[in-house]
Amino acid sequence: MDIVRLDIRVPEGWNCWFALALTPHGTYAGFAELSHQGIARCALVITRQLSSDAAVRRATARAEHFVRQWMPQRSPGPDISGSTTVPGNA
Repeated sequence: MDIVRLDIRVPEGWNCWFALALTPHGTYAGFAELSHQGIARCALVITRQLSSDAAVRRATARAEHFVRQWMPQRSPGPDISGSTTVPGNA
């Protein structure tokens, strides 16, 4: 099974690569790693997709979703305790 490594476009400060493989069943699957400022933050597993394009689209969508959830909101609000929380700073 040959593996192709692709770069996924993500916002500045982030990097993402996707290792894509054709499975013995003729579908595509792989995994992606997201890093922020050089520190690995997330590994994504992309399961069976019918085409390589679909697998890349799925990896891109999942990476974009993770980055959106990780990045601080424009105006963080207080939590129940009254302290300010920022996603990704748990």
